[in-house]
Amino acid sequence: KSGCGGVKVAERMSSIWVKQRSLRMFVMRVLRLVTAILCPAFVLAAAFAPAAQAARPYKILWQHVGGKTALPPVVSPWGDIFLLGGNAVQRLDPNGRLLWSFNVSGGRPGRPLFFTDGSVFLPTDRALYEIKPYGRQGWSFGVLAGEQGKTAVPAAARGPGDLFYVLMGRSLYAVAPRQNMIWYVTEGDAALAVDADRHRVYLVHTARDAGSTLLALDARANVLWRMGFAELNRIYLNLSADGKVLYAVVVPGKTDERNRAAVYALDTATGTRLWRHSFPQQELSDAHLGPDGVLYLVAGKRYLYALDAATGEEKFSLPLLDLSGAAPAADRRGIVYVPGKERLYAVSSRTGRLLWEDRFDGGIPASPAIAHDGLTVYFVSGKGVLCALRAEEAP
Repeated sequence: KSGCGGVKVAERMSSIWVKQRSLRMFVMRVLRLVTAILCPAFVLAAAFAPAAQAARPYKILWQHVGGKTALPPVVSPWGDIFLLGGNAVQRLDPNGRLLWSFNVSGGRPGRPLFFTDGSVFLPTDRALYEIKPYGRQGWSFGVLAGEQGKTAVPAAARGPGDLFYVLMGRSLYAVAPRQNMIWYVTEGDAALAVDADRHRVYLVHTARDAGSTLLALDARANVLWRMGFAELNRIYLNLSADGKVLYAVVVPGKTDERNRAAVYALDTATGTRLWRHSFPQQELSDAHLGPDGVLYLVAGKRYLYALDAATGEEKFSLPLLDLSGAAPAADRRGIVYVPGKERLYAVSSRTGRLLWEDRFDGGIPASPAIAHDGLTVYFVSGKGVLCALRAEEAP
């Protein structure tokens, strides 16, 4: 029995081995078939896989949909951001959180003025509004009945006598905050611009067939000095940090050999011209005075210019494509942000070379603003999105 049993065991073992061998061969055939089918797919997938995108040279910290606007964002002394669009003003904290929204009645809003108690004073075409820190309306000053003419841009400045100097129609009004008008002057057919320091208020007005005039007035409306121009289409005023120099970006209504778009540097005390830099282009943006003592502006919606603010000497000019015409802004690391019709350009202030560019939906129609940290830049896209951007590295 033992012999017969051993043979049967051997036969069973042999049968199992044959079955296992057949199973292994079947599995191998299946694997070869699967490999033949899948390998070309993997090869094609690898061939058509998109290349890894290069890391962006900046980071978007936050975004806020605030509505379309042609006005730049404004950074308050407290670091909050004010967004002006249509007939509304929105206030956001530095983290992009909406604090309040205020609807304006009385025309277009202009650049706000700020009080130390947290209130905001907002000029419009026909009124000056106080907005309390919590977003409710406070005091207001309305234009005199029968005021004629039109202000190019609603504007106000805080100047000598701690007064507000407000452009409405063709007049300049000196107003005591939360009180009443002190005086007003009416010059020409239209008021173009106003700015002020502790000692003087600077007014630009124009009259048909009589040209345009820049006046410096004291707190009692006495004329300290004046400077005449051909009739201007546009003028932008900017004061140096110490208040000793007034920079005027001048765009004549008609340009010729004698009247060209130019930047003037004037002594604020006397009106003496310190320097003048003219441009072949017929359009100029407002100027931005960078932390490096350089004036940056856009000419002809194509060129970025950098001028030494002390001498007017051209440091560099850089041709760029399809700029929106709004003023650039420079951060403290030496990056100049230039708004374009479709893109945002970043340029090195040291070399004048393009560092990077990127597309933003709707372009950048208004000037960027720099946060108090000197690194974060705020801008509004053409789709009405307020972005907080910070470049990753210094140039």
